[in-house]
Amino acid sequence: MLKGAALGAAAYAAGSSFAGQDLYSAFDEACTANLGVGALPVGAAALVGTYVTSKVLSGRTPEHYIQTPLDESAYQVLGKKKDLTNEDIPQVNQELKQSFASGRTRPVAFRVQQLKQLHKLIKENEEELIKAIQMDLNRPRVEALLYDVLVTLHEVESLIKNTAEWAQPEKRKFSLLTFPSTDTMQAEPYGTTLVIGTWNYPIMLTLIPLAGAIAAGNCCILKPSNVSAYTAKTVANLVQKYMDPYTVSVIGPAMPGDRGCIQALMKEQWDYLFFTGGPTVGKLVYQAAAAFLTPCSLELGGKNAVFVDESADVSLAAKKTVWGRMMNAGQQCIGPDYVMVHKSVENKFVKECVRWLKTCYTEDPQKAKTVGNIVNARHMERLIAVLKDPAGTIVHGGSYKQEEKYIEPTILQCGFQAKAMEEETFGPILIVVGVDSMDQAIKYCNSREKSLSQYIFAGDQKVIDKILQNTSAGGVTVNGTLMHAGHPDLPFGGVGTAGIGAYHGKATFDTFSHLKPVCQKSVWPDMGLLSDPFFLYPPWTGFKETLLRNLMKMV
Repeated sequence: MLKGAALGAAAYAAGSSFAGQDLYSAFDEACTANLGVGALPVGAAALVGTYVTSKVLSGRTPEHYIQTPLDESAYQVLGKKKDLTNEDIPQVNQELKQSFASGRTRPVAFRVQQLKQLHKLIKENEEELIKAIQMDLNRPRVEALLYDVLVTLHEVESLIKNTAEWAQPEKRKFSLLTFPSTDTMQAEPYGTTLVIGTWNYPIMLTLIPLAGAIAAGNCCILKPSNVSAYTAKTVANLVQKYMDPYTVSVIGPAMPGDRGCIQALMKEQWDYLFFTGGPTVGKLVYQAAAAFLTPCSLELGGKNAVFVDESADVSLAAKKTVWGRMMNAGQQCIGPDYVMVHKSVENKFVKECVRWLKTCYTEDPQKAKTVGNIVNARHMERLIAVLKDPAGTIVHGGSYKQEEKYIEPTILQCGFQAKAMEEETFGPILIVVGVDSMDQAIKYCNSREKSLSQYIFAGDQKVIDKILQNTSAGGVTVNGTLMHAGHPDLPFGGVGTAGIGAYHGKATFDTFSHLKPVCQKSVWPDMGLLSDPFFLYPPWTGFKETLLRNLMKMV
């Protein structure tokens, strides 16, 4: 890099109106012979060398946010009205904009304080939150604790620990095009953000995006899903108790359903939108956001494929696939949906799936409370239709209790044309399809819309690489399921109809931040020798064109 910098300095020096003929000569020689620092006069080379080797951002950039004192009398809804309705949305939108404009949410200390309050909200009300989830989904306690409480706490703790660092300008590498300058990316909050949560993991998929919005310095209105009605009301009550009302507001639980509230919210202009749900509603939200050119993240879903090659550890593949499928009674967007297994190991894979179902979930999962319920009657009817399709063969399970919204964990063998293959299953039904080769599986996978997740089981690295390089999905776990979504440094999100954008770890902070490039030019007392070269300005000449051409070759 020092050699390139020296050549660049030669270009600058050669063109300066204050440079002597010796510098012009040095430039010509450096460009012609591609020489290094030795082609420059000693002073110029030393100056560039010092600049390149010592230019490091140190310490923390002090905050200079403009803030105005909060005047509570200027707010009609925030901090005053508890149960918000659709009629309040325009006023909430304006008051959140007003709060953000005051600079209230920008200081890092305030952001961290609010994140600590969110952490306190979850920690102090762990049992109440788990109980609400069990009322909505009858989910096993450990599942509710792990995914909705502990994972959410971990993400909030990461933001508390790192927000101050992530909010600092991030230095970018040296470039001759902007030399001499300090080049950074600065994260700034969007402003007023809208987070629309979903029902299957109603704490994790609602509060983690909220935490990201807070960490990035935004105001946020939160719309939890009323499909998980008990949890939505619990979240609303706790947010109002713990969080700053001029930073976070909750709407929805006081009204039945979700559609009307979402439609009313989408009539307003927000600075950023984060939606988690299905592709059908996601498309409508995206269309509404487009009317305002609102940037957004869409965390959707899809029919997630599992590849099981003949080189795989078949028992391990069965164990991990069954576990990933039956989590939350199969109601998760990253769950393994259908398995394309090589026919040479298909029978063994199915037998191992049945064995692991009995081992992990017992002969009577409902009595043992190892599997939760289906969320509502509509989803029950959809899943029962899959079970009744004559094109499929139920190898294990298949029983259900419609009034209790319970479906026994099921293994279903079928072909690619079965009803079970039409859409995302989103239930405790694992579909198994035998294939002649992984090439056939790849071809079928690519004939469908892209999925949110994909899983590969193989002992042959060439097979793994072949599948990875010839298919597309939001994220992949190899020789396992779900794990890529749990790694804090692996951004989680979809591609194509599976979604737009990603979060988790630093990506959660970045998602709710506009990453602003800043090029701060240095002003040197060098009479323009290096810091303001003459050949950047008209009138244009052939000589200046030659200088610019040579400079661009060195960049």
